[in-house]
Amino acid sequence: MKKIKYIFTIAIGVALASQVNINFFMPGFIVALSVVILPVFLYFYKQFNPIEILFVTGIIYPLYRGIFLYLDTNNLHTTIGFIGANVLFYFSYGILFYLLYWKKKKKGITDLFFCAFLCDLFSNIIEISTMMHFRGYSYIMFQDLAIIAFVRAIIAVCIILLLKYYKSLLIKEEHEERYRKLILMTSSMKSEIYFMNKNNSDIEDVMKKAYLLYKTISQQKYPSELKNLSLDIAKDVHEIKKDYISVIKGLEEMVGEKTDKVKMDIKDIVNIIGMDVREYIKRNNSNVSLEFEIKNNFNVVEHFYLVCILRNLIYNSIESMDKIEAMDKPKNGYVKILIRKSQEECIFVVSDNGKGIKEKDIEYIFNPGFSTKFNRETGDICRGIGLAHVKGIVNDIFSGTIEVHSITGKGTEFVIKIKQDKMEGVSV
Repeated sequence: MKKIKYIFTIAIGVALASQVNINFFMPGFIVALSVVILPVFLYFYKQFNPIEILFVTGIIYPLYRGIFLYLDTNNLHTTIGFIGANVLFYFSYGILFYLLYWKKKKKGITDLFFCAFLCDLFSNIIEISTMMHFRGYSYIMFQDLAIIAFVRAIIAVCIILLLKYYKSLLIKEEHEERYRKLILMTSSMKSEIYFMNKNNSDIEDVMKKAYLLYKTISQQKYPSELKNLSLDIAKDVHEIKKDYISVIKGLEEMVGEKTDKVKMDIKDIVNIIGMDVREYIKRNNSNVSLEFEIKNNFNVVEHFYLVCILRNLIYNSIESMDKIEAMDKPKNGYVKILIRKSQEECIFVVSDNGKGIKEKDIEYIFNPGFSTKFNRETGDICRGIGLAHVKGIVNDIFSGTIEVHSITGKGTEFVIKIKQDKMEGVSV
């Protein structure tokens, strides 16, 4: 059913394209656009036998045009003659295309050009010969038919190449979009794995303390219910730890280790982050502009972690500006990211013109769980692990430093410094 649908669609498309035409040689013989798009259809629908396509086209198109010709001339004999000649054109085109191109195992665009040229030329010769009753031939006629076939074959091949190029651009764009999303997703997963590994040691401490509590209670004359309860707590924490480790291993297997060994250019990283953040700004109708300035280019080994750091800081700045109270004077917000190298250090400066951080809060902002983001309508408090993530990754993964400078009502600036050899993975 699907095959029949496609074949009839092609046939109807060819019939409609025939409306663009000019008369040539004699009344009834036309040079139409349909013969230009015919090899284009046959090339992109190569899964269908061209004889089947052209036989259906050879019935639909002549009948379609024959109706208009009869209404115009009111001559049934002329109309039947035209329909017969047109049917022969499409039938012969389909057979020739099948023999010269479709049956070949190895074929390229050059083969298609010569096939389209020969099919067009010989099918036109058969059609015009039928209409002229196989007499009145001239050298000029064959020459003109050859030129027409040559030009139409060139146009058809150009259309095919343009469509293929356009398709390749779409595929490339789609692959780039998927790669960008994969980088962002992997970055988030690796940062969560890092944080979970840090929490794992805390779970280990809780388990040890629970077991120590059980031993202490066992040595004292406490009720057996209390002793059993303390043992159950130790067992439960142990089970939680096992499940936690299983989740971490599962995530690590999903992310894989090979991805870490590939270096990324800082410009590519900025491009990925920039597209993601701008989509977020547009989606949330934030009145915030984003600006990147890269003074020096360099490669990054642990690029997933760097993506996580910069995204966290940028989103933190945008969210702080989005939550400025309505009573505050509205202003156009901006987030600027400066990236440069100085004295064997890679420096990242993320600044904004938001409401800033209160001086009394600055020393706590990197603590897990600390947050100044409070929703008055819902009562929700942000879980506050973003900046804790950032500081932990900067310190533990990159052996770098992070500083924050902020003025209430004017804005905030984060400065990250990482040694070049740690950033690029080079030995010194």
